Amino acid sequence: MTNVNQTLRVGNIFGTPFGTTPESCHDMGLKPGFVIKARNNFFVVEAREPLTVDLFFTDTVTVTAGSSGTAGQVIAGTDDLQVYGPKSVAAILSPGATLTSGSYTSTILSTDFDSGYIKFDDLEPAFGHLYHLVPCLPFQPKFIDTGAGEFLISDTDTGGSYLLPSNGGIPNGFKTDAAHTPVGMVSAKCYVKHPVGAPYGVLDEAPEGDSGSAAVGSILGVNGFIDSSISVIGAPNWAHGLWIEHGENNLPAFRMVNDSEEYILDGRLRLQGYKYSIAELSQSQLSDLQSRGKVTFSIINPQGIPTSSSLSGPFRG
Repeated sequence: MTNVNQTLRVGNIFGTPFGTTPESCHDMGLKPGFVIKARNNFFVVEAREPLTVDLFFTDTVTVTAGSSGTAGQVIAGTDDLQVYGPKSVAAILSPGATLTSGSYTSTILSTDFDSGYIKFDDLEPAFGHLYHLVPCLPFQPKFIDTGAGEFLISDTDTGGSYLLPSNGGIPNGFKTDAAHTPVGMVSAKCYVKHPVGAPYGVLDEAPEGDSGSAAVGSILGVNGFIDSSISVIGAPNWAHGLWIEHGENNLPAFRMVNDSEEYILDGRLRLQGYKYSIAELSQSQLSDLQSRGKVTFSIINPQGIPTSSSLSGPFRG
């Protein structure tokens, strides 16, 4: 589900990776006066401005608070959030208030979180405007127990076998002592359909992003995603930029999936790029420009590559 009113959200916990320089996207934007071609029509860019949008995804977790005389902290719970810092988790789940036992909906994404495809209607630009936005995800530091070689704290299975967090195990979280050390970064994965109904950046034989049949060696659901190793907040990967036109049929849909075996504390997707004001050129205006010399234009493809589920253009089955 999405946090529609966005009242319980963290905003920005970890920022960009330490020691890195945020990427400048100045050279990636179209400048006023540029001519572009889209859907066999020509447009001129009249103005542009930078645009950044945060889309928040939320999940519901259950906690038991204050049972050890530390009211406001996460003491225990079915989601084992204590390893991420009781005070920090309490600040996310119940900002400005004392945390009590119960279920909370916030930006903390469980280890089996799957939002399904969601369309954000507010992403539709006004007529005469065009968005070019890159999906970026926040990262989260990953720790392991170097002494035991484990990324799980303990065995929670009465049968004696170790369980992944999505099946009841306890993740390592942010514990730091002599035996624990950071080993890298993790994040959720984002799948995109752009426009709605047309899977983006996927294999032709595995277009839907769902779990496939192991009997036929299917790799549905493990391709076509974006994570923080591909496009991180502060350093957008423009190879994954989306052109969003006016009209609800041109909106993208996003699906956030957490398979990192860690609880993701900052469950959001950032879109970073430009907003353009464009005007369509008539044939006479284009002919006038051509008569003055060679017309140089950029070709953009807001519709995406046609697939068997997009119905966006002619294709062969």
